[in-house]
Amino acid sequence: MQQFFSSINFCLRNVGYLVVLCLPVMTLEIALANLIASLDIQASSDTAALEAIGEISTQVFLLVLASLILSVALSGGCMTAFRSLSNDGSVSPYQALFAGLRKFFPLLWANILHSIAYGLGFLMLILPGFYLYGRLGLFPLFIMFEGKGVMDSFGESWNLTEEVATKLFALTAIFMSIQLGFGLFGGIIGTDGSLWFLIAATTIKYATLMPLFYLFFSLYESTKNKSLIGSEKI
Repeated sequence: MQQFFSSINFCLRNVGYLVVLCLPVMTLEIALANLIASLDIQASSDTAALEAIGEISTQVFLLVLASLILSVALSGGCMTAFRSLSNDGSVSPYQALFAGLRKFFPLLWANILHSIAYGLGFLMLILPGFYLYGRLGLFPLFIMFEGKGVMDSFGESWNLTEEVATKLFALTAIFMSIQLGFGLFGGIIGTDGSLWFLIAATTIKYATLMPLFYLFFSLYESTKNKSLIGSEKI
């Protein structure tokens, strides 16, 4: 559990920086979810629902596109941010996002394949999804810092996490379960479409993702440092 608390402590110490880093994509996700929730499709007839969707299709498309671009950039940019915060802190949140944006296409394909992999895992009683999310989750680090391709990044992530697979699975399950649990709770009490719930759910999503991503980063850095020390001794 030391890694769990150290990841949370790191994010708490740098909470202002991380809020600025995540705020653009959080704002877009909340706006998109609120726009869709405002349609109230379940209470409308099929014809009325289609007309309502047609009226806002342009806004939805633009929000989806912007959200996709920024979320992909964030997946790589947060790794640049973590490295900067762990060293001299010379990279601003927006510079970190831009660094992720420069690797947009490799990150995009990798994120799509990662989502498919752990999505299939979730279909198999959820737990395999947590396992695959953690084992493959270090791919942005190899794309951002080593310039590797998509499949090579997945292979490197899988190999690097082999010795800590069980522990990583448990920590990933904890962080992801918080997100899923809050969403399930909102659905049960019937507030999952309200604006305050969307804001809370998005905040919790990134409040759990950032420590998890930092956990991936710290695992990568510790392994690379050990390899460097070993090579120097040789």
